Amino acid sequence: MFSTRTLTLLVIMGGATAAYLRGFVTLDYDAQTAKEKFDYLVSQIVSDSSPGSWPPLVGFPPASALAYIFIESMKPTVSDSTDIMPDGRYKLIHSVGGAASVSLELEANPYTGLFQQANYGLIRFASAKEPKEGAGVAALDGGFTPGMGIKFLRDGKPSANVVFLHKLTPQESWNFFKNTQSNHLSVGGLGTAENLLKKKFETSGSDWVNMVGLSDMARFGEDGAEVSDEEIKFPFQLLLVPTDEMASRFSDEYERPLIEQLRTIESGSVLYELYAKEDYDAAPALIGRLKTTSAIESSVFADSKLFLKHQLMEEDFALRPEWTVRCPSNDDCPVCPVDSRC
Repeated sequence: MFSTRTLTLLVIMGGATAAYLRGFVTLDYDAQTAKEKFDYLVSQIVSDSSPGSWPPLVGFPPASALAYIFIESMKPTVSDSTDIMPDGRYKLIHSVGGAASVSLELEANPYTGLFQQANYGLIRFASAKEPKEGAGVAALDGGFTPGMGIKFLRDGKPSANVVFLHKLTPQESWNFFKNTQSNHLSVGGLGTAENLLKKKFETSGSDWVNMVGLSDMARFGEDGAEVSDEEIKFPFQLLLVPTDEMASRFSDEYERPLIEQLRTIESGSVLYELYAKEDYDAAPALIGRLKTTSAIESSVFADSKLFLKHQLMEEDFALRPEWTVRCPSNDDCPVCPVDSRC
């Protein structure tokens, strides 16, 4: 029989070995081509089309999952460069949705990195919280809050990730594609739940929790080529504007669950036009379109394991300090076109 001390040492050594191997696998994985990583993630996504679970069923112990939303630190979300959810973390918001592969059809634009070519993308569509669905239920009352996370794979480098929302509060339509979504959110008009969620994101250490940065997308191309600080070029803000077809495709009234809507969208569909604001006060300029390259389906892997890093806006400000002159704080920087002050 092992002594207690021996068992303790074995557990510690086993944990250290597992951590080492995870690091080794991550390094080996990151070194692969964009297509190799894309193919691997797609294989995981399509392996099981069962959906994930909403809180409180997600996480462990289940009874504490709802409370865990507000006590779990967001620092790993802004610091970990991985495509797989770190051990011990759970997707407690945007928990259940649909997943697909996508690409950007880009037009001539002044930006660098993935803004010039982005063919190997993955996307998740989900409501921020579980909506109360049903005939006769208004989307606003049902808490339907559409959002998306998009991942683009690169040769020999970690992926670039961007998250989009219309706003933190529910929208007035059950059509997921009714409104423009952006990587910058308004912080005005929030209710108690939304302000609590904002407090959760403040555990990331950022003063700009309503924004995610874009400089990482511009730092490396799809081929892994690095762009220097002197040459890097990225927009202040991105806007995903639904095409006329998508904005009117689904009813404002409740008809069926979100995933059943998403399944009707064919591979090769243009979902959004991509607009970029070069500076805070600049007019949005069309730089491309977001197109599906597969059908959209539920996926337990995408719902529970696919990790989407949130880039700190401070990293963009460090490269473009002139932006902080116009936007020294959230209160002085209305998010257009969503904010009522625009």
